[in-house]
Amino acid sequence: MRSFILFLTRSTAAFFSTVFVWLISFFGFDQSFFSSSCYAIAGGVAVYFLLKTLQKKQWLKQNGLTGREYKYISDNLKEAKQKISRLQRTLFKARSIETIQQLVEAVRLSKRIYRIAEKEPRRFYQGEQFFFYHLDSCVELAEKYTYLASQPIRDQNIRASLGETKRMLSHICSSLEKDLIAVLSDDIDHLQFELNVAKKQALERKER
Repeated sequence: MRSFILFLTRSTAAFFSTVFVWLISFFGFDQSFFSSSCYAIAGGVAVYFLLKTLQKKQWLKQNGLTGREYKYISDNLKEAKQKISRLQRTLFKARSIETIQQLVEAVRLSKRIYRIAEKEPRRFYQGEQFFFYHLDSCVELAEKYTYLASQPIRDQNIRASLGETKRMLSHICSSLEKDLIAVLSDDIDHLQFELNVAKKQALERKER
């Protein structure tokens, strides 16, 4: 929604700039229709990209990020999105209800962490364990499990690998929950602070 509003603002400003430049060029400086149109289009494009640059700088400042930091975070978020898509695809290959439930939970937690970091890039650093370790492990385990489960052979080694992989998936899901808590830590701390203030005010009112 925010991106759309910013785009609408840029487009509106560019449109009015284009009209204004054309009118000034055509009537004020007696330029030809074609020349006025070229100046108007160039002016509109310049205003659009100037506003885009200013909006981005303002947004980076509000989020306490440099351009280099934002690019680093954006690149890692793109990779994370691709990994989450891979994780989602394993849902269609799972053979048991229990495994499907595990994978659904893993996808849900992963998407939640991703969306928080996408909306507030600064929180990416609070979820580094997720982006650089736990998500990779989860995808690899899910793909390994669904591959083994799809094999027609069920010897002792494959059964043992399936059991071990399922246990590790369960452990990873627990790690994803901790990652989500880490990403939300600022909100949790703020909520706890508000609760403490509310309790203190309630006690003060009772003592009066």
